[in-house]
Amino acid sequence: MKAFITLAVVCLVASALATPIELNEDQKAKAKAHFEECVKQENITEEEANKLRNKDFSDPSQNLKCFGTCFFEKVGTLKDSVIQEDVVLKTLGSIIGEEKTKKALDKCRDIKGEDRCDTGFQIYQCFEAAKAEVATA
Repeated sequence: MKAFITLAVVCLVASALATPIELNEDQKAKAKAHFEECVKQENITEEEANKLRNKDFSDPSQNLKCFGTCFFEKVGTLKDSVIQEDVVLKTLGSIIGEEKTKKALDKCRDIKGEDRCDTGFQIYQCFEAAKAEVATA
């Protein structure tokens, strides 16, 4: 399970950084299960889930913010509204390089929103904003 969580963290952060990663069928199934759990837990519509997948951050509902945070928490990226840097550095660093990973973390590590959901959502937005700089660095 720990290996899956590590890989899921890599996939989420790497997707935010526009780095393609291939998942095997088992990993895809587990990611889908986490996705479905968070959809139910946070009561979001498919339209809202697609909005997040398409990186449309305009006018997010509280449920949408909580959904993204839920997923990050389930895969280990966030714990108590704090980025788990050691996990991100270990896994993502081996894929895109430690320096690029550190640059993204430097931009996003201290973000704190109004609540747990807002914090997770703002962190996701931060990684999205940092992706162009990280990709060209």
